[in-house]
Amino acid sequence: MIVHFDERPSKIDTIIIHSCFAPDAKDPFDTQESISLFNQCGVSAHYLISRDGNILNLVPEEKRAWHAGISKLPFKDDQREAVNDFSIGIELIGESDFTEDQYLALIDLINQINTRHKIKYILGHNHIAPNRKTDPGENFDWSRLKSSFKDCLFC
Repeated sequence: MIVHFDERPSKIDTIIIHSCFAPDAKDPFDTQESISLFNQCGVSAHYLISRDGNILNLVPEEKRAWHAGISKLPFKDDQREAVNDFSIGIELIGESDFTEDQYLALIDLINQINTRHKIKYILGHNHIAPNRKTDPGENFDWSRLKSSFKDCLFC
């Protein structure tokens, strides 16, 4: 169970993509190990996508998950800070070698979210916290998302 979330003060218009794994676990890509690590570190995400494409809803969308930390949008005309306030966080289990099942699940999940919220931006954690974070990593296939979501802005 994830306990690190609170009330959301703003309307959702952004999706932040993260990657995670539990490096000290017997299986670093185990879903429950990743959730345990979130709880140990006092962080959370709305969704977690396992290596086989299973989507877990960890925090209700109407709540503010603690996934972005100190963060700011990178656009010249939109530099809002505290990105947790207006974003949905999606964690992909892995380092940089995401599976086909994960990409398919991610695209499906974003499509579902888009039916509930008008998503303007889809970004990586590295885009909103460039001096602190590198996820989802250099090997993340941004072109795949850009071709699926032409109405959203990317970095």
